[in-house]
Amino acid sequence: MKRIYVVLTILLFSALLPFTSVYAKDIDNNNISISIQSPTGVKNYPGIEKTIKAEIKNNTNKPIKDILVYITMTDIKKSMTVNLEDYSADKPITVNLLNPNETKTVELPIRFVYTSNYYLYTTVVSKQYKQIVSSDSIKIEIMGNTKVDKSMVMIVSFVEPLLLIFGTVFIIIRNKI
Repeated sequence: MKRIYVVLTILLFSALLPFTSVYAKDIDNNNISISIQSPTGVKNYPGIEKTIKAEIKNNTNKPIKDILVYITMTDIKKSMTVNLEDYSADKPITVNLLNPNETKTVELPIRFVYTSNYYLYTTVVSKQYKQIVSSDSIKIEIMGNTKVDKSMVMIVSFVEPLLLIFGTVFIIIRNKI
């Protein structure tokens, strides 16, 4: 009796096995590929402007027309994508024609404005093919300026109200005279 259960379990398992398999996409069958050439990462303060150099390659033996290359960014701390309009990086670069096996380098400007940790990708798409291909990511760390001199903060918080009071009193006295 136990053998029947074992045999039935094996048959059931082998029958369901094809439905549970996940097949990975073959990376080498992309018609176009993209990779970030520079920088390899960014660690700086808000306001830094960088140019992302990405290399796109036509992997086919036919020319590819109307190619768009753009930046995609993910905020790691917030687990969400980033609105690139704030970073002046929302406009894609257009490549009109990429000949067979040709490689072109495009430059994508970006200005990092908010403090956080990001992954930055470059993405390429063509009107000819339905594939969207992204590069490997680079790590971006935009640090906050946390160096604050306590004594300067105390001086400013004490002197500023005094200057406002004395300035107001001076103006009132001057207007009465």
